[in-house]
Amino acid sequence: MIEVYEETALTPMSVAKMSGYTDWSSQPSMFKHYPEYLFRYKFGENEKLQPIEDARYITSKKIIGAKTYYQLNTPSAGNLHPIELYVQIRGIKGILSGIYHVDVGALEMVLVREVESEGIEPYIGLQNSFSGIIFIISCVPFRAEWKYGRRAIRYCYLDAGHQVGAISASLKLHRQKMTILSDFNKDKLNDFMGFKEDEFVMAALASGELRKKSINIFKDNLMYVCAVDYSELSNYLAKNISNNHLLKSEVTQITSNLKKVDIDNRRSTRFFKDRAIDEDKLEYFLQLANGSLHFLSCYYIRLRDSSKRAGVYLKGELLKEGLFAKQLSKILVEQSFVKNAEIIIVVTSKYFSANKLMQAGAFVHNLYLEAESQSLGCSGIGAFYDKKMQNFLTTNEYILYVCAIGEQQK
Repeated sequence: MIEVYEETALTPMSVAKMSGYTDWSSQPSMFKHYPEYLFRYKFGENEKLQPIEDARYITSKKIIGAKTYYQLNTPSAGNLHPIELYVQIRGIKGILSGIYHVDVGALEMVLVREVESEGIEPYIGLQNSFSGIIFIISCVPFRAEWKYGRRAIRYCYLDAGHQVGAISASLKLHRQKMTILSDFNKDKLNDFMGFKEDEFVMAALASGELRKKSINIFKDNLMYVCAVDYSELSNYLAKNISNNHLLKSEVTQITSNLKKVDIDNRRSTRFFKDRAIDEDKLEYFLQLANGSLHFLSCYYIRLRDSSKRAGVYLKGELLKEGLFAKQLSKILVEQSFVKNAEIIIVVTSKYFSANKLMQAGAFVHNLYLEAESQSLGCSGIGAFYDKKMQNFLTTNEYILYVCAIGEQQK
């Protein structure tokens, strides 16, 4: 996937070419809907479904012009939300066992197929019955490509990582554990889910336990429902996403005492107060960046002098001293709001892959929730001049994701 990094890197020239007029009336639909005749549970109808509902839901909506602007508990580049979520539920008392689509637009869980002696288990590498919840995260890349072109492939994987982080946080809130599943044929699962050329499986997760009873495969696939009202998905994105792997490696887990209100109030901060945050809070986030994140590297840039010097740090070591707020805002494609942040965290890796992007998305999702629990603001930033950021950090590692943390201006 190294060539994808080069082909999707931002430069001043490429940004200038993309910065034309956007016709928002042509935006593809943001949410997938199955036929109305299918059985469904409304959000809030049964408390046993709360771990699923808290993983993906609308936290606010408002009318801008003639369009409804939705905000979810999972952030998304450009608020385009290319992610869809499905679950198989089995063995939860009072809930009909089956495969459901989490229709976040309608705040409903729609039963696509009942399960009994058959189930999704064989398609995700399990031969026995799984009691609990199996999560399937998919992506509808045209929703992001419509605005961002080829760069959208990165945002699709980062968004999928955020969804993994949101599921992990919800399960932690409800005192359940999460397991990542990856030892199976993704193409066979795509076919079974009824996906065609507009939707792709990105990750599979589980919470529950295996039983001794064996499970059979279904005789036919799930019904096909187009995830968008129209699609002009390029061969480039379709080919690269279908060829890439699922999430297969561990992700970070949130460490704070998470509360439901932290999930509800998560927002991408676009306005920071030009004021230093409490040193204890700052140190907490620096420890997160310095911690046991052995599968990713985290550079952090202190933007103002305080108890420690401003500059670029890696694992607590000052690499380059200086006040870099203005320089970073230019590297971050002229996003001037970052100038008042306290720290900028840059997530990098020696390898560039779908797996690493999803790990980075899950890590930054945790930072969002950690920041909310500390009454701070956080903003994930997927737009940056790749080569300029590498040169600034003096690294050959691939730049995966950036986030800003600081005192939020409400």
